Amino acid sequence: MAANLKQPAANPFWFRECFLMPMPMGRKATTLRELHQALHDLPESVLFYHLLQSRLALSQPAVEYPNDFASWAATALQDSRLAEKLSAVDPFDYGDLGQVRQVLVDLLQEYLWKLPDVPWARPGFEFHFCEASTVVMPSEIAAANLQEFCQALRQVGLDSLYYHFFEARWRLGVQERDDFSYWIASNFGLPRLVKAIRDIDVYFYTLPELRDILIDLVRQQVGRTCD
Repeated sequence: MAANLKQPAANPFWFRECFLMPMPMGRKATTLRELHQALHDLPESVLFYHLLQSRLALSQPAVEYPNDFASWAATALQDSRLAEKLSAVDPFDYGDLGQVRQVLVDLLQEYLWKLPDVPWARPGFEFHFCEASTVVMPSEIAAANLQEFCQALRQVGLDSLYYHFFEARWRLGVQERDDFSYWIASNFGLPRLVKAIRDIDVYFYTLPELRDILIDLVRQQVGRTCD
């Protein structure tokens, strides 16, 4: 049975906007070994940028290369096999960035051990390490019920989607929780919809794809009249 799309929420959902201020670190890697060495001691803020934040700062990445390390391996080192291995590392599978760092270090160490020669990038294709500050601001878009929420998902920018749905899974400290499903659970219940949203493997989709998936889930779970 479809939920009442116009049932008012106890607490309206206010969307926020965000933008990144990338800051180059003045450090680069020309070879795969240099990348491996850098991963040992880079600040976690740099890892966070290249694994998660850069998909907002730059053009949307191809699905098969969800992080900057994998993209560099494919484009600069011309190593699609390594790119696939780096793409398979999902930060949301781990409790903190320290664990993610160790997984990446171990992966590159094992890969380098089996190579006869160390891959290197041509001049101009070096990996430049960055970190970023995130600026978050309130927007003028709010949802007082599920119908308005569905409509708002079509209106808000990808930065808002990134903040509330993608980055929130790391920010909140509970990997299966995001701002959207938390609001729905707190105001309407709807366990099937909440579970469906939390089960999305967010790391392997682009932000436009995530927007479409969210809208489809709301429509499927609570009725197809939320346009």
